[in-house]
Amino acid sequence: MAGYKLVSKDHIRLDDIRYRHAAHAMVYAPVREKMLGKYEYKYAVMMQCRFDGTLGFPGGIVDSGETPEASVTREFVEEVGVAVGDIVFDEKDHVVTHVSDHTHFCLHFFAREVDLDTFVVMERKALLSKDWGQEVMGIVRCPLYTLPNGLGLPAFLKHDFIGNSRDQLLIGIERRGLLTPAELKEAVRMSAHANSLVTVDDSNI
Repeated sequence: MAGYKLVSKDHIRLDDIRYRHAAHAMVYAPVREKMLGKYEYKYAVMMQCRFDGTLGFPGGIVDSGETPEASVTREFVEEVGVAVGDIVFDEKDHVVTHVSDHTHFCLHFFAREVDLDTFVVMERKALLSKDWGQEVMGIVRCPLYTLPNGLGLPAFLKHDFIGNSRDQLLIGIERRGLLTPAELKEAVRMSAHANSLVTVDDSNI
């Protein structure tokens, strides 16, 4: 994770002028159905296609006077289109904080589990959000399964992610127990070879 190091959430004060604070969050929901009727879906995990073509999580800069929790709650109203009060992030949702002395950013990451019906409503509301078509170009689900041909999560991890959001994704998956450590380690290992894998017809997957 070039340029970023783990710190405690309160290691960098919000009024420390050396750093800009940003807060982002991963919303996820358990899924009982199987992908293509064969493979364990496990969880739906929400990410965004951003205006710059990279993948990331809903969130943004912590405004003056805001806490990271209040900031990411506000950003979900603006970027995901939820109504004020529909989802409110708090201390127990905090997953990890990173700081970079190169970019001078302090990045706070949160995660919240919701039920699948709520998750689907959020996906649909995103189309009507304030930032749709501006900062947000699309909502995507991160696949948490690995197909027999090696695609799925390993291929997803080959995308371009903004900042350290790839690491936030992996840490969030691990700390919230969405995959076993062995499953996650294997997906990361296979991602190094994903470009050489061949996509086959669904009937043969």
